Amino acid sequence: MNKLIPAIVSDIDGVLIRGKSIIPNSDIVVKQLLNCHYTNGEKHNIRIPFYLLTNGGGCTELEKANSLNRIMGSNFKKHHVFLNYTPLRPIMDEYKNKLILICGAGKLTEIAKDCDLKYFYTIDEYSALFDQVPFKDYEKETIKQYETDIKQRNMDLMRNKQIEAVFIVFDPIKWEESIQTISKLVKENKDLPIYVVNNDVTYADYFKLPRLAFGTFTNALISILKKELNINPNIIYYGKPSLNTYKYVETYINKKHDNIGNIYMIGDNPASDIRGANQIGWPSFLVRSGVFRGSENDAQDPGKYVVKDLMDAYNKILQLEGLKVVQ
Repeated sequence: MNKLIPAIVSDIDGVLIRGKSIIPNSDIVVKQLLNCHYTNGEKHNIRIPFYLLTNGGGCTELEKANSLNRIMGSNFKKHHVFLNYTPLRPIMDEYKNKLILICGAGKLTEIAKDCDLKYFYTIDEYSALFDQVPFKDYEKETIKQYETDIKQRNMDLMRNKQIEAVFIVFDPIKWEESIQTISKLVKENKDLPIYVVNNDVTYADYFKLPRLAFGTFTNALISILKKELNINPNIIYYGKPSLNTYKYVETYINKKHDNIGNIYMIGDNPASDIRGANQIGWPSFLVRSGVFRGSENDAQDPGKYVVKDLMDAYNKILQLEGLKVVQ
């Protein structure tokens, strides 16, 4: 009987990089996982499936892989990367012939087209053309460009159609516009599905202290809808730590690879990376190179193992699985 092969899933920010700087030794681990074979004493050509799971987005998976490759000198491909909205692709497929609103910063049009969405407004287009915020100056040239972009997408076919879902695929920058527009749509349809893809309240970058993240926007939106409109919005959560996201990744790995045993999660955010891994039953490694800096384990969302960084987690996994790099 063949021994089961482990898979490794890692966060990006706070584990591989901080901002645009490589966390020491993470590039060495990445290079080995992407290029080396391993032996368990019986087989000598084992490859360890290695994937990245991030609550980041704002671009396509291919763009994220290429961006990491430029920073780390690695050779990640599109299929190695699960962005915050990647597990939503099957859901988006159900809406490809329906009218939707896509929100957040980043390359929304590129993301929508890469997900095969046909009929959509970006939040900037919709706000400027149909729901302008008072006291903001909307430039005529900008509106003209939005009208041209919409026309090229054959949006005339959706004239007089209602928005059937909202997808917030990256951190909103213009909170006032986003909250006003989404509130207006929810007021018209209390059951309107609102998909959010990042529940992190903080994240780590080059700054010394944790930064506020996407989850704070969702909390603000829910609070306003409840307090001002007395509406409990139909929020559907994806992204870490939602079980939806972890199940999607687990299913993908098991379809892509045979004889998968343990799936290890390596992350720096207890409330995101570790909570999700613990919910689905993956062994979890909590690293001290990002958000988490505690001397002991996290009290609320403890990792199965607490280590310094990616290198320590990687070495421990090889030890636990009885694997060695084939020289």
